[in-house]
Parts: sequence; C-alpha cells; structure tokens
Amino acid sequence: MTAISSAVRSLGGDFPAEAFGRTYRLWPRVGDFSDLLTWDDLNQIIARHRLEPPRLRLFNDGSQIPQHSYAHPVMSKRHTVWHRIEPANLHHQLKDGASLVLDAVDALHPGVEDLATALERHFRTDVQVNLYASWTPKEGFGVHWDDHDGAS
Repeated sequence: MTAISSAVRSLGGDFPAEAFGRTYRLWPRVGDFSDLLTWDDLNQIIARHRLEPPRLRLFNDGSQIPQHSYAHPVMSKRHTVWHRIEPANLHHQLKDGASLVLDAVDALHPGVEDLATALERHFRTDVQVNLYASWTPKEGFGVHWDDHDGAS
C-alpha cells in the first residue's frame, strides 16, 4: 500500500461528516511521505520555474522578505520583466532563519500532484498543496489563520 492510499483511506470514517470544513484533525504517522518531495526536488522546481510572489515568498520574524534580497530582475525576449532566483542569496536567507512558502506545489511536482488528485477524488473538491520549508526552528511568519482548510 502506498503512503498516498494509506493517507486517503485514513481520512474516512467521521471526518467528512463531522470535521471537514468545521475543525481540524491530526493523524500522526498516517504514512511515510519523506520521499514525496525532497530538497533536491525543491531545488529543481526553483531552478526550472519562474516563481515570483505570491507563488514563492520568504518570511522572517513575521515579515515578508523583499524579493530583491534573493532574486534579480531579468528582461525576457518579449520585454516583460520577471525575477530570477539567486541561489546563493536564497541559501543565505534560509540559513538566517527565513521560511520559504511555495504555493500550488501540486502543479509543479508529479508526486505531489498524485497526492492532491487522490485527495480530490476522496473529498470531491479541489485540493491545492502549499509547501512551507525552513532550515531552522526560527518562526518565519508568525501566528496567523487562513481563510481555507489546511493541513500540515
């Protein structure tokens, strides 16, 4: 049994009727997802895609880090400006305690897309997977709440 099918199966029972959209539930050790998205996968995503705010953001001490601290503007052949991530500056920000937020990882990585698709089939609703990554235990963006259901 895969970690994805195990996780989806564990969400059965009373969750859709009693908790979904109303409260949270925590299922420790539902499955082993350690190989689902690795740091190498994340490095490839960052290297191959144009990821600008709000898609990719860095936070430190409760504040968003300005994009120019880890990216530089590039002019495309069609004269549009986008910002290329500078790996050394991104690494520096993460080493100094920044938290990286990457929205809609399911659209960028096949394994995460498979998990989101399985959850969509189970819940019969759209699922978007966001990534939160940090190298340190330092708080990145502070206490907050979302206007949608979330899981970590």
